[in-house]
Amino acid sequence: MSSQLPEKPNSTGGILKHLRQTAPLPARSESLTWLVPRNSLPIWSRRLSCNMEGCQRHSEAARWRNYDVEVAGRLWSLWGGLHPCAPWFDSTVRGRQTLAVCVVACCAASTFRSLRMWSPKLLDGIVLNGDRYYRTSVPYHLGVGDMCVQCEFQDLRFFVQMELVAFGQVYSDPASTVMGLLEGLNYFFTRYQWGVLECQEQHLAFGHSSSRDGGYFLYDCSAWDSSLFPVNMGASYALRATELQVLLYCIVVTLNVRRRNVEFRLYNVDLTRVSDSPSPDPNSKDESK
Repeated sequence: MSSQLPEKPNSTGGILKHLRQTAPLPARSESLTWLVPRNSLPIWSRRLSCNMEGCQRHSEAARWRNYDVEVAGRLWSLWGGLHPCAPWFDSTVRGRQTLAVCVVACCAASTFRSLRMWSPKLLDGIVLNGDRYYRTSVPYHLGVGDMCVQCEFQDLRFFVQMELVAFGQVYSDPASTVMGLLEGLNYFFTRYQWGVLECQEQHLAFGHSSSRDGGYFLYDCSAWDSSLFPVNMGASYALRATELQVLLYCIVVTLNVRRRNVEFRLYNVDLTRVSDSPSPDPNSKDESK
């Protein structure tokens, strides 16, 4: 008889076990125990040769359209080839464009609402247009209040308004008067569709698509080497999840906040299209710099 204790549902092993099952992921709030141990890798890391199902990456069994299957029926990843720190960009702004790129990701999500249409070239276009959007907003210190009110994504122009709609602390106890991240996301999605999460100077775009083959998405353009990529490599990527709790798990692992009482902010990105141009091809690459 094995003496090994069963894994708790809110532990890292417990969460991963539940991800393999078809039942909804149990969560009353996010947990510090979800974080992967130091020197370990997130399940969607490009340094892992196999996904959670044990399938080799890039094999037909581990693909769905342009996405890599991470957990069958629950989580997929999509990878671009461009990072805001790439030598492609001017050295005076390189690596500073994260917030602007996240806003452009929301513009892209509002245009290509079916997540199955997303592609690596679309992600590269988001980074390129985000760099251009950032440069229209400098020389300001680029915070949420400094964003230019007009943003372009490929041939489309948007009027952009960002509004703080929820804030609190990561890992806040459900009984606390301080809002936790799960509470904040639940509140957000009852009212809004696309947003930006700000925590410890990190910015992530996120949202929900109600279209067929939709679901929740998380967009990250700041990851560089370390747990996701080989040394001195990086790219933007998107995760597609079928459940809010799976999205929450991905956000917690991506933020990698390892102490309590760290503040987060959720911004609604309100977009109004002001261009009458037809929707661009999601697979076209913007070559502007």
